[in-house]
Amino acid sequence: MVPGLVRRFRSALTHPQFYWPAILLVGARMALVAQAFLLWNLGRVPTTPDVESRPYYGVTPVVEGIPAVLFGVWQRFDAIHYLRIASHGYSAPDLPVFPPLYPLLVRAAGILFGGDYLLGALVVSSVASFLLISLFMKIVAEEGYQDLTKRSAAYLFFFPTAFFLLAPYTESLFLLLALATFRETRRGRWAYASLAGLAAALTRLQGVLLTLVIATEMLRRRKWSLRQVGLPIVSALTPVLGYGVLTAWRLTSGFSGITYLQFRYWHRVPTVPWVGILKTVDRIRDGTALPIEHLDLGIVLIMLLIGVLVVRRLPAVYGVYFWSMMIFNLLQVRIGQPLSGQARFSVVLFPAFIVLAQLGGRAWVNRLVFYPSFLLWSFLAGQFMMWGWVG
Repeated sequence: MVPGLVRRFRSALTHPQFYWPAILLVGARMALVAQAFLLWNLGRVPTTPDVESRPYYGVTPVVEGIPAVLFGVWQRFDAIHYLRIASHGYSAPDLPVFPPLYPLLVRAAGILFGGDYLLGALVVSSVASFLLISLFMKIVAEEGYQDLTKRSAAYLFFFPTAFFLLAPYTESLFLLLALATFRETRRGRWAYASLAGLAAALTRLQGVLLTLVIATEMLRRRKWSLRQVGLPIVSALTPVLGYGVLTAWRLTSGFSGITYLQFRYWHRVPTVPWVGILKTVDRIRDGTALPIEHLDLGIVLIMLLIGVLVVRRLPAVYGVYFWSMMIFNLLQVRIGQPLSGQARFSVVLFPAFIVLAQLGGRAWVNRLVFYPSFLLWSFLAGQFMMWGWVG
């Protein structure tokens, strides 16, 4: 029995869906630590809080010694808000805009680490990143693209804004849960898809769109009898029900609505999908656009083009996921910086990386995709560490 368990353990360790995510995760972490160490020693990492440009909102900044290099460089922007929730709950009027599942996991992990919620957040994001890459590779292989698993995973993990997967942000947890919902839906395991979809909706507002993924697969199977279709219908509606529970909780707790909070604290307003693109083009033409706005626009336009290929090259459910997420992201603009955050939001559009992997079979295309992406990944991560807004 023991030799059999040893053989299974060895087989698991040598399986690409284990060692490749491990290589990507460890390599990315080491690269980020080296970059943080270099920037720190060059004096490029600010260590003094500032109410306007470097607000910590009462969270104790980690700005000294090795902990500053390993952990403190990730105390930036929304990460601070998640740490506030993990440590003190929804104790300020701006915080209810953030769904509860990620900060709840951060709190649990932080308690295990003696109340160090920053370390807990980084552990949660790292574990979720490892699992999502492994799960993504399984999905790619199960769709019949075994030869694309490593390349598509590398493209996803080193997408220009994919360093957010390793930051104290919700990207890694949400993408993991979205992938789990997607895979279980494709396998017809409605109860598991339902649970994963519910968890995704409790992680980010976009999770409600997984209802469309489950419904699309349900319709594809054309099981119309009441007995056969009952559980899939419940599964399809579960992300919506999760969003409804969040809405009810906010109302009964006396919190302001999401639209108001987005406008009041983040200067975001609802719009139609093309407005942010057109406004950014106008800002670039008149010379008022910030450098990051050029990147946001470029990534949005590239993703729109790839989205056409997703519809043409992959099963319909992939297109439903991609376009529902893409349109949802574009349904709001930030006043003064219309496409703010769009580059970061794009990292969860996982079908795009399968299509890119298909195109990357040629060596020159592979180099054209990976090298610029990796360089931008490194540059933007450095900007983030130096308190530069990159999404």
